[in-house]
Amino acid sequence: MKNKMAIILKGDPVSKGISIGKCYIIEKGQPIIEKKFIKKEKLSKEVNRFKKAVQITLNEFIILKKNVGRSISKNVSQLLETQIQLSQDTIFLDSIIKNIKTRLFTAEWSIYNEFQNLEKSFDKIDDIYIKQRIDDIKHVVHTILNNLSKKVSQIKNNSKYFKNRIIIANDLTPSDVLLTHESKGLGLISEFGGQSSHSSILTRSLEIPTVVNIKDIQKIINNDDQIIIDGNEGIVIINPDGDALKYYKSLQIESLKKKKQLTKVLNKKNVTKNNKKIELMVNLELPQELKIINKISTDGVGLFRTEYLYTEREDLPSEQEQFLAYKKIVQKIKNKPVIFRTLDIGSDKEVPENIKKGSIARNPALGLRGIRHSLNDEIIFINQVKAIMRAGYFGKIKILLPMITNVSEVYTAFNLIEKAKQILRKEKKKFIKNFETGIMIEVPSSAVLANRFAKYVDFFSIGTNDLVQYTLAIDRIDEEVNYLYDPLNSAVLSLIKMTIDAGKKNNIPVALCGEMAGDVKCIKLLLGMGLRSFSMHPSALPEIKNIILETNTAKIEKITNKIMNCDDLVQKNKLLDYLNNNF
Repeated sequence: MKNKMAIILKGDPVSKGISIGKCYIIEKGQPIIEKKFIKKEKLSKEVNRFKKAVQITLNEFIILKKNVGRSISKNVSQLLETQIQLSQDTIFLDSIIKNIKTRLFTAEWSIYNEFQNLEKSFDKIDDIYIKQRIDDIKHVVHTILNNLSKKVSQIKNNSKYFKNRIIIANDLTPSDVLLTHESKGLGLISEFGGQSSHSSILTRSLEIPTVVNIKDIQKIINNDDQIIIDGNEGIVIINPDGDALKYYKSLQIESLKKKKQLTKVLNKKNVTKNNKKIELMVNLELPQELKIINKISTDGVGLFRTEYLYTEREDLPSEQEQFLAYKKIVQKIKNKPVIFRTLDIGSDKEVPENIKKGSIARNPALGLRGIRHSLNDEIIFINQVKAIMRAGYFGKIKILLPMITNVSEVYTAFNLIEKAKQILRKEKKKFIKNFETGIMIEVPSSAVLANRFAKYVDFFSIGTNDLVQYTLAIDRIDEEVNYLYDPLNSAVLSLIKMTIDAGKKNNIPVALCGEMAGDVKCIKLLLGMGLRSFSMHPSALPEIKNIILETNTAKIEKITNKIMNCDDLVQKNKLLDYLNNNF
């Protein structure tokens, strides 16, 4: 039942930002396919009808891939390539044709029947990230079904309706996200979806305000209803009243003003009120993001995620391909350091099919991930390290090893790095001989042993996203327990402090590169704990830098200790508010 009353709904925030505008619905629920049969004499015609719909679908994806703007990353084209490959999958297509020929199914029922079989097999898989790949198949299936019913392609013709609209979908596809971006849409809302899906990753990359998991939204909304989407809090308001509109418009204006004001601090030195030098770096995961940091002043790249070169492809990147990509990054940053984290897959980073090994992990977060995968497949690790060292000849590089849990892993990794150097010498390739190598502190064991690790490595980088998860024994993407995810938990703070102190004692740098580094409420606390190096998403830099410039670290040590030693959550938050508002 449709309703014109103001309705407030809560979902999962996926991409930050606030948008206000009319909505456009691109998909109304799941397709209803009836079990129907054809007469034997119509077999040939039905098979041809199916093949024609598949060809139309394939052409649409190819055209969309060709037309995506230059502003969109290479990864986006690779996502579309996945859709193209699925549209050409002979096993899937032949099974459908076989059902038409042998069981006299209509093309629609044959497709739907085959998809249901696939869906059941995916349901048996424990790995949530692999399970989510059924979404890619679903999108291809829906597009073929649309073309079978002789509907004009949504992909081709809905674009004119996307401009200045908030798009409502049953389940977001990469094509929906791309089309919204290309057509200057205002935001995206879906009934289903998760943080780790391809589509969600794209919305963040393209900075489109997005909220997912708004259940049954299509049952209570009409095309052209006015919508407010708050991607910061995961709130959607349908048919907002005047007060809500006024409030959110003021938030938009404030946000723009704040952004302009904060950009003024970017050219100032990174020093606190009491003249303590603070290092401010950025986290990057795509080369295309370099154009963002060219406009701001940073101390370098504190974390460059290299996974983008390995995902959404059937083959492995060659050493040369990696070298050219890394060289470009190093040259753009010029004389500032770029810290390349070696391949970190598993858990919330999906394991690509091209490098997957063994059986599917029952618990990917505790399985073959990070450095474990690299040491398990030395060729992949050596090729990557060779490429990074060759890129280092053209600038300043450091290597960061992920998910280190014991000293023997460091020994083994260092031996492989030496082996990579020997190979480069034999090949007479130019490379940097001397560079710093550090480790991620993201599991409790590495924090507890930080004093020992400090004897072997050149720097620490604290990854709070995983450190919180492993310390508190919770899966942050599990809806039933993610409320327990708390970076201010006393155990987490103790491990961070332990790492900072070990760095000071052994005279090695300690940076923090997790989400906590870009969280405004945590900055003064971290400064009070002795942290002097932060690495964050580029968009967070102006606000964080402004806080640092206004802080006197000498005055916050006492209250910082109180916060760290406080076990009462309510009292701890009060102390944190007091710290942030009065110092």
